[in-house]
Amino acid sequence: RAWTAAGTTRQMSSQVARNSKQRSSVWFPKRGFRAQEFGLDWFPRKDALLESIESLAGPRPVLVSAAYEYESNDKKSDATALKQVRKYAAFPSHQAFWNCINQLERQDQPQNLCEVLTEEQPRCLYFDLDGHPSYRVAHKDIIHWLQLFVRWFFSGDKLGWAQSEPEPVVLASAEPSKYSCHVIFPQVQFQSYQHQCEYIPTLLAALPTLAVDLEGAKSVPLLDLLVDRVPYTKFQLFRGPFACKLKTGELRFDTRLQPEGFYNNDQLTCFAGHVNPEYSLLLPPLSQLVEWNEDLKHHHSRQLNRAHNRSGSVSLAQNQAALFQDCFLKPEQQGLLDLAGKTQVEQFEDCLERLHPYRASDWWSWFMISGMTFRMLETYGSDETARARIWKAHVSWSKKYSGFDMDENIDMVCRAQGKPVAGMPLLVKLVQHDNPGLEVRHSLF
Repeated sequence: RAWTAAGTTRQMSSQVARNSKQRSSVWFPKRGFRAQEFGLDWFPRKDALLESIESLAGPRPVLVSAAYEYESNDKKSDATALKQVRKYAAFPSHQAFWNCINQLERQDQPQNLCEVLTEEQPRCLYFDLDGHPSYRVAHKDIIHWLQLFVRWFFSGDKLGWAQSEPEPVVLASAEPSKYSCHVIFPQVQFQSYQHQCEYIPTLLAALPTLAVDLEGAKSVPLLDLLVDRVPYTKFQLFRGPFACKLKTGELRFDTRLQPEGFYNNDQLTCFAGHVNPEYSLLLPPLSQLVEWNEDLKHHHSRQLNRAHNRSGSVSLAQNQAALFQDCFLKPEQQGLLDLAGKTQVEQFEDCLERLHPYRASDWWSWFMISGMTFRMLETYGSDETARARIWKAHVSWSKKYSGFDMDENIDMVCRAQGKPVAGMPLLVKLVQHDNPGLEVRHSLF
């Protein structure tokens, strides 16, 4: 749900605009793999980088990644396509990382460096927020609500945290096509990916707890709509400060992540992987948090039940937490969705029409359904009529998101090539979740 200006009189701070230097809006980096760049030695594969640092003594290096593009010839059509891949390198420390990007800033040279969080690496609590550009007018409020939510989740009042804790570090983008920012809480620290996994699934499941009453609209679970569930993996790339996005040969300045400030005047707190024990707040185990908080216990139990019912496991399961949320439930009604005897294309069309409209604004739902769309297009590779119907169904569904962008949808669907994606069974489950009481018939008999 897009935020409207009528809902608030506060305006987003113009700090990012004031701090940003006047320069060209795009930068065209050289194409192809470059083994030396930004003073670093680069590897074309992450395995090669990890192997190179295995025997290193001393402090753990800080791994980074950068995207680059190269031209590839399509043998079937003789056409040239631009493809994007990643390369990997390492800084000796976060201070060296900061010194590098700070020097590039002084030279007005853009970069697209992402910090890499490995499985065994400590990290701070972080969030990636994405939404319609109209949310930007409520930026300060959104960050404040996220801070309150984190404090509520970790029982900050009970633990005696100061009123300003935990303090967020915000990196905001001025990208015109959407509201986008990264938020890091340097005081909330995890020892590793496994330690992070103890909390994150329940935290994500509890996001709908914070709902906002918009003027002329019903209560909206704002954080639930904005927080991206995806960036919590064993080998996680997280865009660093001042980093731009690379698209069709351009590094776009309007996508750069500008720090709005630092915790304790420490510039390194804008890195999710920089953990300073002196800043750390006490984190009780999750079992203690749910014991203290009845509302949190409710969300935790529902999350565990969903994970068991959908996958038979209780691992991170952010896909279950993201796809099967209460905000996608329509008012219960009886009815019949008859898929029996229909082609896969007809089933795909019928199911997309039955999904809750909010799903088109939910990044994880869009990501999963884009993969399903690619699988359908691939299945009907030689049937142009069927492929046209599949794409039309996808676009009609995706347009329910007010920030719909055709190029963005084409890009997301194409990214599924060569990757494992879900099929019709999951789409049917989503329809059944969104429509309680709906009977789905699969067979004629």
